Formats: sequence, structure tokens, C-alpha cells
Amino acid sequence: MRVKVSQIQRSLLLSQLSLFGFLIICSILKPHVVAINGGISNFGKYKMTVVLYVLGFLLDIAFLWRASSQISKLKDSHCQLSWLLQILVGIIFLVLISTFPRYLKTIYSTVHDDLGIALYGYEFLLSIWFISKIRTRLSISLFIAEFLGSIIGLLSILKVIHFLYIGQFIGTAGFGALMVVVIPAILELLPDKTQNLLIKLKTPQPI
Repeated sequence: MRVKVSQIQRSLLLSQLSLFGFLIICSILKPHVVAINGGISNFGKYKMTVVLYVLGFLLDIAFLWRASSQISKLKDSHCQLSWLLQILVGIIFLVLISTFPRYLKTIYSTVHDDLGIALYGYEFLLSIWFISKIRTRLSISLFIAEFLGSIIGLLSILKVIHFLYIGQFIGTAGFGALMVVVIPAILELLPDKTQNLLIKLKTPQPI
């Protein structure tokens, strides 16, 4: 079955709707996490929000992985993008599972924070690559939002300021929206595998 770019965009959109939908519900159930600007991972320590927190991230991971798989089937020249998304999925999963032991020992909390910084850095590098491919007012605006949110989040992790929740939410939302907008546009730049095959069949072969 041939994969369409619109299906990939739907997978990316569902990943972000799942993540932020459940995070918003968590924020409503535990508003003090927002009020004290605690990190998003704090939702993982309360019985009322832990299931929603895990479910949001797992669905995010599942839909991103599906998008990666769909991309690998669609484009010969965009296998690199599929791999980049798989690495992103791996880092997000590590951030998720490191949420729970962080409350046992300081070293585990440090590991979790370091993984969060790694996620910020990787998303930022991906965003730069996205912008190098598709540069529009919308993509640049989303990149700026992600950059500002990531800086706020990073400075909060480093204890310079204390706006971690705001920084994480804005930065992650900016990056997620950028993916949904830019990745389909990148995929439209080159013909897919079926078109490549047709081109080869139509090209006269030397005798």
C-alpha cells in the first residue's frame, strides 16, 4: 500500500495532539505544578496524573515511530529523516523512563536532567536542519518559539531562573508544530519511490 505525505503529517499531528492533550489534562488536575513552574516530569510522581503522563508520552512515541516508518517507505532520498526521527523517539523514551527513579537518588535526578538537556539540544539541531530545508515565515516563527522556550527551560534546569514548566511547554510545542509543518514540505521536494521507478523505466537504456 502506497504511503501518502498526508498520512505522515497525520501521524506527526496525532503525536503532538496526544502529548499536549494529556499534558493539558495533567495541568488541570495538578495546577500547582504549573504555578510553581515545576518540570513536566513532576506529573509522573502523582497518582492522579502518572497514567496520563505516561500515556501521553507513549502515544507521542508511537505516532512518531509510525511517521518514521511511513517516511522510510515513501522516499529513497529521505531515509536520513526516518533515522533522525527514530533517534528522537529513543531520546524521548529515555527521558520518560528516567522520570521515575529520579526521586530515589540525586544521581538519577541528574541523569534525567542531562537527558532533558540532550533532548533540547537534539531538537534544536533538528530544527536548524528543518529551517535549512524549508524557510517560511511560519517555520521561522515556530523555530523562534522553540528556541526561546528551550533557552528558558535550559536556564531553569541549570537553576539560573525558575520557569521550567513554561519553557518546556513553549519549546516542545514550538518544535512539535515545526515538525508537523516542515516535514511534509520536505517530503514533497523530491519524487517518491514509485515515481523514481517510473523514471528509470522510461529512461532509454544503452545498448
